Amino acid sequence: MAQVTLNKVRKAYGSVVAVHGVDLHIQDGEFVVFLGPSGCGKSTTLRMIAGLEEITSGTIEIGARDVTRLEPKDRNIAMVFQNYALYPHKTIYENLAFGLRMRKMERTEIDRRVKAASAMLGLDPYLERKPKQLSGGQMQRVALGRALVREPEVFLLDEPLSNLDAKLRVRMREEIARLHQEVGTSMVYVTHDQVEAMTLADRIVIMRDGHVQQVGRPLEVYDRPQNLFVAGFIGAPEMNLVEGRAEGGRFAAGGLALDLPPGVSAREGTALVVGVRPEHMPAGQAPGALALEVSVIEQLGAQTLLIGRIGATRMRVLVERTDAVRPGSVVPVSLRPERLHVFDAGTGMRIESGNAQAGARPAA
Repeated sequence: MAQVTLNKVRKAYGSVVAVHGVDLHIQDGEFVVFLGPSGCGKSTTLRMIAGLEEITSGTIEIGARDVTRLEPKDRNIAMVFQNYALYPHKTIYENLAFGLRMRKMERTEIDRRVKAASAMLGLDPYLERKPKQLSGGQMQRVALGRALVREPEVFLLDEPLSNLDAKLRVRMREEIARLHQEVGTSMVYVTHDQVEAMTLADRIVIMRDGHVQQVGRPLEVYDRPQNLFVAGFIGAPEMNLVEGRAEGGRFAAGGLALDLPPGVSAREGTALVVGVRPEHMPAGQAPGALALEVSVIEQLGAQTLLIGRIGATRMRVLVERTDAVRPGSVVPVSLRPERLHVFDAGTGMRIESGNAQAGARPAA
């Protein structure tokens, strides 16, 4: 096991900068997920850690070694790719053992490692089969096993579940989480799926256009997004984001007037964006409740998503399952100030309780 340190790691392809100076410390045994949309630089960063992409500037350390200029084979890492990359003409046992044989490892040690990985991943019944005889989930377990037998200092996983159907993705998430708990090796995982990130990660690194937007534990990122991008990207259904202004010490937008959270203030007329998660808008009569005119209803099983308008503002509200609401119904919902997230519309950054006022002029 080993810690991983990225110090101002940058990647440019000519005049195009794919990754802008990433600073990150991954602790020994930590499970870190790089999350973001396509083209944000997450896979490029992972490939630089692996040595598959040459970095433009900065340094990468694994354990106590500077591996910035080392070949991938010398970094003591193992990588699991989006495609399984199995040898179709070899048995599962041979696929697992091949990399160890290339390293000229003793036959008894190869057999020990293969059997240990096979038992951990439930592959014993399939060791004499060829990859074409396995399901997608079984082939992904083989790909994980091939990494596991290396006994590396760091596992790198590049969107390993994207080729699986929804049910298999859930099962494989459980497998990967269990594997990390049992092995305890540092894992760096890339995905665009926020559910994978939230359920697997010790910490999430959210990226956009090659820049790190926020690093934190899943619930920290969910509860306190640091900017508008993170607020809109994390959460399903996504956060309601409403543009408006500070008026009379409150937030006003299209006929909607809300008290700001305790300790948050803004200069009169400052452009703000207020966010509230759909699950944080309880339905039912209450003092100060607002009228949601429902236009679309999405039944999710245990919950119901109501989509409509409060005045001129479009909102999504997630409630316990209800079969009574119909399009055109008016449902009372509450927006409590402490549940609101306030962002400066100009900078896109979160306005924290106790911070200087949004829109305030800098001191002379």
